[in-house]
Amino acid sequence: MAADAFAEVQAIKAELDIIKERLRTQETESRKREEKVRQEGATAVEAARLEAEQRMTAERAAWQAESQRLQQEMQAAAAREEARRQAEPPKVGASAAGVSLTGYLQSDLVFRQSSESQLNPTSGVPLNEDRFLVRRARLMLDMDRRYGEGGLEIDANTVNGPVMRLLGARASIKLPGREPGAEPLLMASIGSFRAPFGLELLQSDVDRPFLERSTASRAFFPTEFDLGARLQGAWRFVRYAVAVMNGEPMGERSFPALDPNRQKDVLGRVGVNTGPSPTVSVAGGLSGLYGTGFSSGELASKGAIGWVDNNGNGVLDASEVRGTTGTSASPSRNFERFALGADVHVAAALVPGWTTTVYAEFIWAKNLDRGIQPANPFALSQDAREIGYYAALTQALGRHVLVGVRYDFYNPDRDRYVLVAGDKVPSNLDYSTWAFMAALVAPWGRLMVQYDLNRNHLGLSSGGTPGNLADNAFTLRGEVRF
Repeated sequence: MAADAFAEVQAIKAELDIIKERLRTQETESRKREEKVRQEGATAVEAARLEAEQRMTAERAAWQAESQRLQQEMQAAAAREEARRQAEPPKVGASAAGVSLTGYLQSDLVFRQSSESQLNPTSGVPLNEDRFLVRRARLMLDMDRRYGEGGLEIDANTVNGPVMRLLGARASIKLPGREPGAEPLLMASIGSFRAPFGLELLQSDVDRPFLERSTASRAFFPTEFDLGARLQGAWRFVRYAVAVMNGEPMGERSFPALDPNRQKDVLGRVGVNTGPSPTVSVAGGLSGLYGTGFSSGELASKGAIGWVDNNGNGVLDASEVRGTTGTSASPSRNFERFALGADVHVAAALVPGWTTTVYAEFIWAKNLDRGIQPANPFALSQDAREIGYYAALTQALGRHVLVGVRYDFYNPDRDRYVLVAGDKVPSNLDYSTWAFMAALVAPWGRLMVQYDLNRNHLGLSSGGTPGNLADNAFTLRGEVRF
């Protein structure tokens, strides 16, 4: 039994050794698996780390390239802004915010076909117009605040000799628009300002493509400025203005900037303006004026006897004596005048920098001429029915070249007649002009040439009837803004 017990113990011991060997084998395999897993994990971590570093390097390179591109764009934008700033007219600073001082100069060299090296026998003014002149030299001082606005405009020129005069002087209170920089919803002004009628009167001289306004516009409004009070404003695309004015513009022949009667002229314009657009912009409006003109009275005259030596023999003949009857004094009188107008302006820039602009205006009036053939129905024994219009086309050839053509027409009295052998014969007083213009344009000024092909009835034909007076003109203009 002892042998059996020993054998059993040895068997158990052998079995335990086998179990221990299995455990050692399992432990070794487990350690190998752990080492393998550890190595695989380290490899994956390293691969992830390398991938992250590569991604960060690529992103850093992309960020650096983007930063360099943005810096280059900023430098290019700064260079463009500096070039634009240098090309702009120099600006004068002011001690208060919202105050600006600007101006411009227009100097001309003119050759006119009707010029003569003579003097006007009545006024003594030279008839020569082939000359150099300063057409306009303007200084504008403007103030613009949220609820207030005002300005002064001074003009100097040598058109009729050296002169300096006040043109614009306005004080305004306003209700600002909803958007910053928008036109006011309502603004009330008093002083001297541009008459709110039509298109050309509201254009600045440096914005107008042609050298001067059309003939009809210059006849009805010798200058753009008159004294009065005005309400104007804008709502979305609608523009409106109404004014009560003296009715004697600054350049009017008889009473410039004065008012010989108590009646005032009422005028205004209502229109639409789509505003600036990269492709097409449209503007237009209707205008009206109703007012009172003034005809000066005459002093009393005495009867007189005169002698005209018709046969040139130096001897007083009975048939050569003429008598004139004395007249009594006549008082000054007022007369009615009015005007209606329509205008349209279309600009299309289908190709950037190549803007095509078409605009036109029509005016029908009665007794309104104050600049070319001033209307006086008492002197004519009838009302003067006037009509005027123009149409213009301009084409921008890039940013620095502008060409254009304009036709304008004006008749100061459609009912004018002359007596021929006691019969009334219609007399044509039409003025018409074809204007051809070309200009080099920069932000700080323009160099312009214009040829005007003028037709009128101021001359006499070989038969003694009214005919065309040769009056074509060529003008070279230099313009700078500051």
